[in-house]
Amino acid sequence: MAKCQTQLDLIAQALSHPGRRAIISRLARGTASSTDLARLLGIGLPALQKHLELLRGAAVIASVKAGRTVTHTLRSEGMDPLADWIVTRKVFWENHFDALTDHLEDR
Repeated sequence: MAKCQTQLDLIAQALSHPGRRAIISRLARGTASSTDLARLLGIGLPALQKHLELLRGAAVIASVKAGRTVTHTLRSEGMDPLADWIVTRKVFWENHFDALTDHLEDR
């Protein structure tokens, strides 16, 4: 459980910055190079590297170096801990709202 919570925290931190969300949105359309992503955000490669390190640490993206080019891909399974957390809370609240509806209809 502690590892899952840690992974969830890493994902939440990765998603907390609009630039990193833009990277994820771009990678959802396919692979991109570091240069492409830096251009997208209007930042230099050193600043981009900090964002990419955080996204890789959260297991949301994967990076492969071929020669001088680094390409990045989205790891959709990296979002699974977040999706599981959301689904669990959604079911909880849906059950409570259903019970409230039943209670109010019985009145």
